[in-house]
Amino acid sequence: MAVEAYAARVVEADRQWEEWRQIEELSEGADAVLDLLARTARDDMAVAEIEGMAGQAAVVAEALTSAVESAKKAAVIALPPPAATA
Repeated sequence: MAVEAYAARVVEADRQWEEWRQIEELSEGADAVLDLLARTARDDMAVAEIEGMAGQAAVVAEALTSAVESAKKAAVIALPPPAATA
C-alpha cells in the first residue's frame, strides 16, 4: 500500500516537474516580451499587471521546484536501497 501511494506521488511530482519545465521554457523570453509591451502599450497599468503575472509565475516555479526536491527526498527515505549485486 505504501509503495502504491509513493508511486502515485512520484507520478504527480513528474507531472508537476514537466509543468514547471514548460513554464521555464515559456518564461525564457519573458523579459523581451515585457520590453516590447512596455514600448508599444505605454500603459503603466498593463505593464504592472504583466510584471505581477511574471512574479506569480516565478513563485509557482519555485513551489514546483520545492515539491520536486521534497519528492526526491521522500523517495530516498521511502524506498529501500538497491540490492547489492554479487
